[in-house]
Amino acid sequence: MGTQDDSTERPATRNTFDRRLTTMGRRRFISTLLGAGFGSMAGLLTPEDVEVLGRSDIPLVYAQGKNSEPRTTMVPADWFDDLRSAIDAHRRLDVHSTPGVVGSAVVPGEFGGRNATLAVDVTGSEASGVVPERVGDVAVEVNRVESVSSNMARTEQVASFEGKRIPGGVKCANRVAAGTLAPAMYAGDTPFFVTSNHVYGGDEGRFTGEPFFAVGADGPRKIGEVRRGYQLDDFVRIDPVDGFRPVSEILGTSQLPVVGQLTREGLAELKARGAKLEKFAPNSGHTFGSIQAIDGMTCAYGKVCKRGQLKWGSQSDFTDGDSGSVSYHPDLENPDSGLLVGGFNNARTWWPGEDYIWGTAAYRITNEYGFTFSPPTADAR
Repeated sequence: MGTQDDSTERPATRNTFDRRLTTMGRRRFISTLLGAGFGSMAGLLTPEDVEVLGRSDIPLVYAQGKNSEPRTTMVPADWFDDLRSAIDAHRRLDVHSTPGVVGSAVVPGEFGGRNATLAVDVTGSEASGVVPERVGDVAVEVNRVESVSSNMARTEQVASFEGKRIPGGVKCANRVAAGTLAPAMYAGDTPFFVTSNHVYGGDEGRFTGEPFFAVGADGPRKIGEVRRGYQLDDFVRIDPVDGFRPVSEILGTSQLPVVGQLTREGLAELKARGAKLEKFAPNSGHTFGSIQAIDGMTCAYGKVCKRGQLKWGSQSDFTDGDSGSVSYHPDLENPDSGLLVGGFNNARTWWPGEDYIWGTAAYRITNEYGFTFSPPTADAR
């Protein structure tokens, strides 16, 4: 195995702050941060965010809250440079069309510890022989996996909801399959119900207008109709009907409201300090797990390869019917104020040597479609 050439080296992030950012126009300021590798954070930071900083720490947008308001924290500049290099290397990794390669992801490094790496899942020795050992300065770890089936029995937890306010974590269904409802998602100020697209078989379009049910202690109740499925990122948008209302809450939690979604960098920051994500689903209940990798790509499930994948937790914490539930974490700076969604839980590993839950990260859906888990006002909860 060899090394893929790195021809797009960026300057160290700390060098960005040698420039007079506070006197730049907004367009040039954003362009400078984009060139330094701040990605989608560039449009959310302000000159004031960087004006008072030393060279050892930089601002990181870890989440977006109400009205997409950025939430920031400080991280070591060296750690961020290492993360940025790994994300760039993952973008250049040219093995996804290789037979036997079923997925890849970025494994963020630790504060003051191991560096970020790339993890590549392969199904045979012939594939592992062509995966490079490094992409530039970033090490590549190859994981050989084998497909096996897995069936786990669970005791189902049935929700009891009052009135027509429907939280996330409730069992949901169409005419032939069941999943788990996510908390309210928003297109601007408009809330809608959402769960996994593969509950409807994975195709797009053909089930538009089909009824959608929430299953509670009193049985199934029609709460919406399908507006559109998104096969690539495995979620489906459902419009409420008959006065039912999706709310920014998750059943089985501490009653904290959902206030936004974590960014890609926010997930990396949680991984770096060993924080755990949580989930609640009616079949497997309330579970906790560590983040394993971000910015993932997988071709192991469904009809299309999926990007923006989050790997976390353990396969033993996920079972049939949990698809559509979300991973979440209390707000980093104000943990008593609310919950931030990490992403959907759409599948689990079914092969030896790997052990995690995976699904599309919330930041991917926000970046691609503009949908958020951020209620526009407190009343939306």
